[in-house]
Amino acid sequence: MEIKTKEELNELLLELKRSQQRETNLALENRAILDAISAITGAQNKHQIFHELKHTLALHIDFDDFVVLSKTSSDAVFETFLTSNSAFVNLKWPQEEKFIRVLSGECIILFEPTSLSEFSHLNPFIKNQINSALLTGINTATSQSVILLLGNSKGRFPISTRDTLSRFRPLLERALIDIEQKERLQQLVSIRTAELKLAQEKAEEASKAKTQFLAMMSHELRTPLNTVLGLIEVLELELLDAKQLDSLRKMSASAELLLVLINDILDLTRIEAGQYSINYQWVELNSLLNQTVEHYYTQAKQKELELLCDFNSIANHYYHIDPIRLSQIVFNLIGNAIKFTLTGSVHVKANIDNDTLTITVSDTGIGIEESRLYTLFTPFIQADNSITRQFGGTGLGLTITKHLVELMNGEINVDSTLGHGATFSVEIPVTWKASVNSQNNETNNLECGEKPYKAQRVLVVEDTETNQMVIKLLLEKKGYNVTTLTNGKDAVEYLKLHNQSQDAVIMDVSMPIMDGLTATTLIRKFNQDIPIIALTAHAMKQDKEDCFKAGMNAFVTKPIRSQEIIRALESVI
Repeated sequence: MEIKTKEELNELLLELKRSQQRETNLALENRAILDAISAITGAQNKHQIFHELKHTLALHIDFDDFVVLSKTSSDAVFETFLTSNSAFVNLKWPQEEKFIRVLSGECIILFEPTSLSEFSHLNPFIKNQINSALLTGINTATSQSVILLLGNSKGRFPISTRDTLSRFRPLLERALIDIEQKERLQQLVSIRTAELKLAQEKAEEASKAKTQFLAMMSHELRTPLNTVLGLIEVLELELLDAKQLDSLRKMSASAELLLVLINDILDLTRIEAGQYSINYQWVELNSLLNQTVEHYYTQAKQKELELLCDFNSIANHYYHIDPIRLSQIVFNLIGNAIKFTLTGSVHVKANIDNDTLTITVSDTGIGIEESRLYTLFTPFIQADNSITRQFGGTGLGLTITKHLVELMNGEINVDSTLGHGATFSVEIPVTWKASVNSQNNETNNLECGEKPYKAQRVLVVEDTETNQMVIKLLLEKKGYNVTTLTNGKDAVEYLKLHNQSQDAVIMDVSMPIMDGLTATTLIRKFNQDIPIIALTAHAMKQDKEDCFKAGMNAFVTKPIRSQEIIRALESVI
């Protein structure tokens, strides 16, 4: 009895140790599963999940290759989805009995896997690597997967590994679900990225098309406008009848307004395309502001408004600023104030404090509702749609002004009450100096000295007969001898025969037979010296760069003024 009792006790102790070992193993497996789930959750893609899954299984099951097969419910065969061995990539696997069993939740050990129909299609090289297999299956919402653990040697997997793999099935299911979700997410991201790229390309194409359209419309509008303004200027010099002159001035004002609208649209296009640049110069600010305001005195007088200007606090120093852009800002603000003021006055004031130029334009006009102030700087929008009908305009002036102010690191603000006028305030940082630099001195000396020699012989190349007539009349009244041609090819041939007969060429850019850029390039091959002035209705920045690149010396946009064309001629001769 004592011996039997001792044997029973030893068996109990041995079973206790086995139980403790199983508990330890289960604890390790559970810990491994939790760690794997944590790692899978933080994985970025399916390959990271697969790697973590393989690493976790390898801690508890000895295998050589790890393969995941997958298919949707509508597919007839499985395909290799993930694998640790490149030999299994892109293989197809028929859905046979063993695969159907594991998809129902079983774990199966195969001692001679290559004898089964599931593996019969494999080539001999791959078959030689599969001498034992342990497999299970997972069903998810959108797919069916078979997990294969493969061994190179026979009897690689003991019966206990089947139970181990069974315990790891929840981890496998979680991993495959995560892979599916990441795959779907990646597909959605790829689709969305492709859509965004396509949308961006379409937006860029639309922007390019808009720019090309505006450039073309600029040309088409400026060309007839050139004739209108040019003939008005010629007639103003010839007519003496006061009523006729008054009618001409009204015609001129309407044509000038049309030109302002065209320029506003082109300015906005340049700003949107990032083609607006700031050109800082040393300028005498007091004089610049007075010259800018001078244009509006007549307009204010016609409306019986009082235009008051106070620039006295600005010393006669030179300030570092872009004079053209500053003039445009002041021009737009005063123009708006006069437009929307029916009675009373417009007051313009400028002062400098702590290296900041502050310009305020106040009026006694119609004012703006507080709720509409935030829309003032939005393109094509005025404070009220009825305002557009009553006063006209594109609604671009303030948009352009705001862009220009911000380009010079400044800010613009507005304060207004409906029916009680508005005050616009602009603040721009500036630096100043008390004396003129050497470059300005040289310029002043040139201006005060003798004027350059005026060319007597000018070749005008322009395809529109009315424009030829206008330019010819304007130049002949200034004492020039003008020859006209209708296209670039004629100009090239004419200058080859009369290489020294002309002092300058005014060359239209857009012409039939041969355009001005091509003609200029050909002329420069045999004559590098003759000044060529580009005359074009294309007013974009790229158009100007193309003209200078072709070899032109100056750039004048249509509609031209006699002062502009004369100034261009004098600048290049």
